This record gives sequence, C-alpha cells and structure tokens, in this order.
Amino acid sequence: MNSRRAAALFLGLLLSLGLGMGPVSSQEAATTVRKSTVTTKPIQGTGPEGQPSPTVEEDDANTVPPMEEIESTNTDEGAGWEAAVEAALAPTPLIGEKQTEAVHRINAYFNDITNLQGSFEQVDPNNKHSTGRFYVQRPGKIRFDYAPPSALRIVADGHSLAIEDSGLKTVEKYPIKSTPFRLLLVDSVDLERDARIVGVESQEGLLSISLEDKDGDAAGRIKLSFDTKPDLALKEWLITDAQGLTTKVTVADVVSGRKVAVDFFTAKDSFQPFR
Repeated sequence: MNSRRAAALFLGLLLSLGLGMGPVSSQEAATTVRKSTVTTKPIQGTGPEGQPSPTVEEDDANTVPPMEEIESTNTDEGAGWEAAVEAALAPTPLIGEKQTEAVHRINAYFNDITNLQGSFEQVDPNNKHSTGRFYVQRPGKIRFDYAPPSALRIVADGHSLAIEDSGLKTVEKYPIKSTPFRLLLVDSVDLERDARIVGVESQEGLLSISLEDKDGDAAGRIKLSFDTKPDLALKEWLITDAQGLTTKVTVADVVSGRKVAVDFFTAKDSFQPFR
C-alpha cells in the first residue's frame, strides 16, 4: 500500500538534564593539598621557678592546620546520572505469565469495542504530516477521512480495504486479510491465536505490543501502544511495511458508542470523469 497506507504517530519525549556537572579541567584535576610539617621551637627565657619555658608548635606553612591529601578525579558525574535516568525510563519487556496477562487485557479491550471514533495525526515515511478523523465499527469496518489538503480517504467494508484519492481520481482496493488491520477487526480478537507476538513492553503508564501476521499473508509489522491509566486506551500505532518503511499515527478525542449510516463504510467503485 506504499506511503498511503493508514497509520499513526509515535510521540517521542526528549529528556534534557542541565545538571551543571561538566568534566573537571586538567588544572583542577591536578590540584592537591600538602600535609604540613609541624616543628617545635622553645620560647626564649624561663618559666616560673626557673623551669624551662614550654615549647610552642610552629609549622613551615604559616601555622596552617595539617590536612589530609585530597585526590581529584576526571569522572563526569552528569553523564553517569543521565545514563541512570535513561535506564530507569526504558521499557521493560514482559515475558511468561506477565506477557500472557497483558495480551489477554489487550484482547478484551478490542473485543469490548463496537463503535469507536476519534481524531488522528499521521506521519508517513517521508515525514509528511496529515490529520483527520477515524471511525471503527467491529467487525471488519474502518474509515479514515483525511483533512485538506490531503485528498485521501481509506475505507474497509469488512471484505476489502480501499484507498480513494479524489485528487488523482483513483481507487485502489486490497483484501482486508492482507493488511495488519485484519488482526483487530475480526469478530473475536485473539492475538495469541492469529498473530505472531514479537514482543510486549511495559513502562510507567504505557503498554505496547508488536505483532506480525502468523500465516505470512500480511507483510510487515504493527506496533500498538496503549495508555494504561486510568483504563486501557489505544494511544498510537506504527505500521512497518515489507520494505522497512514506517508510518506512525497517534489518536485523540476517542469516544465509543456512536452509530453511523449503513453505507458509511462503503468504498467508491470509481470516480466519475471530469465533464
């Protein structure tokens, strides 16, 4: 489906730490403090009853108290802290029972959906940004209406997925089973049954799953990400095609339960020629 394929935005967060802990200069790194040498010197004269005067401590560094030698290093503490923060923010792969539990939770989320709609923002492999509205009616139906200046509309009627381009006056159709959306639009979503699970990851407030078609009919990979607080909710997805090109989509203002017209998910057969 090349770069027109419907997909989603992967939001990135750049963490910048201004800690003011830069490398130590070579001059500072070489600085040490010497330990003073203490000597004693008698005071001239005698004490009471002719006894010798007590001695007074005096050093060769103008009476500076003795100090231990201080060694400095060139360690960049800021770099070490940034590495620790990055490690703490990295997603945690889920395996075994934890992965199974997460997959069942995602299955239940999709199986609870009947009608769903919201807004989307898309970034294609050429970094072109598009926005619009999307609509889902399970099983089998989905629609993306792109906002101008885009001339695209993508419609799946349960059997085929059509890409309509009103600018070029073209309609391209593909079997829905050959697209990654097949996994999510079936009557009963079961990702363990229908997909090859590449990986499941969790981090604070986010759950992600990467999927490939188990039978190999649909080339490429789809990665779904969900907000987990307060409840599981679809946040974004990435579709990577057989050539390694990725389209990213993020969704917002998602609501459920709204009905649409019967022919809302019917694709055009063709465009009428200009008159």
